[in-house]
Parts: sequence; C-alpha cells; structure tokens
Amino acid sequence: MDPRRERELIVKHVRYRNREESEHVVWYGFQPLGGGGSLFDDVYDEGAPGQGGKEYDEGVFIPTLYIEEIEDSFREIDKGRQPVQAVRLTLLYQDVVDAGVKNPREYRPHLNDVFEYDYRFYKVQDYRVRGRLHRGWPSGEVLVLVTGYEVFTDQEMPFSLGPANPLAYELPWPNTLPN
Repeated sequence: MDPRRERELIVKHVRYRNREESEHVVWYGFQPLGGGGSLFDDVYDEGAPGQGGKEYDEGVFIPTLYIEEIEDSFREIDKGRQPVQAVRLTLLYQDVVDAGVKNPREYRPHLNDVFEYDYRFYKVQDYRVRGRLHRGWPSGEVLVLVTGYEVFTDQEMPFSLGPANPLAYELPWPNTLPN
C-alpha cells in the first residue's frame, strides 16, 4: 500500500461527493489582539464602544465532507433559556489550505474563529487535524474535524464588527441556470 496513492484516492472521492452535495461553510479567521486588528476587553470579552471590538478576516468558502447538526436537548422556556445548536464538521485538509485559512495544522489559532452554516454562526469549540499519512510530506494530512456551537452575534459580540452578513455573499457558482 502506497500512502500517497491512498491519499489521492481519498481526495478524488471527496471531491466527487463535494460536486454532488455541494455543502460548504464560510470560515472567518479571528484577527488576534495586538497586531491582528481586534481590540476588546480581555476580562469582559467585549469591545468598547467605538473601538471596533473583535474583528474577523473576510469569509472563505470551504466545501465539507460531512456536517452533523446536533439540536439542543433542552427546551426553550419563558424564563430565558435559549436553545443553542451545535455542529460537527469534517473538512478535507487540502480544501482548508486551498481556501486560504492561516496555519491550518495548528488548533490554537482557530479556537476563536467563527464559521457560518445554514445562515447560523458557530464558534469553534474543537479543532483537530487527523489522518497524517507521513510526517515528511508537505500536506500529508487528510482531514480537519471541527466542533462548533451556535452564537448569536447581536447578543454575544456587543460593540464588535463581527463576521460579515451571510446574506451578502458572492457565491462561487453562477446564480442563474445556463441557457
């Protein structure tokens, strides 16, 4: 068994599934404090009025291999409990690299990232790179597994610009059928 051939077959079949299903997420990389652009209070985790707050890179489209939506098992009650959905993503490592996500091998830079799926925003809860075939290869990794929990940007990011509006995307495919 040649690991390079195995990886090429995995990528080939994942690409086929992406073409058939065309599910994707829009990934927003967090701009860190200091040189990155974000400016917020590290105790209260919110921006000061007029300061900009948390800022994110422009969203990039990443095709998905698998998305599992996990509905909140608790019920909404009148006293203020708001149901929150979670998702698990399986992404092809090469798609994450091709999309331009910075430093995709490491999990720490991505723990403050946000992604959008099905017009809902999610914060990254867990980011794992799996399936390394051989240490010496560039991009020998195969999968990126991400778990995220739903956030409501108007409630959880006061005084922050936050990610762009998901309704304003320039989608990477035509918006009309061919003649």
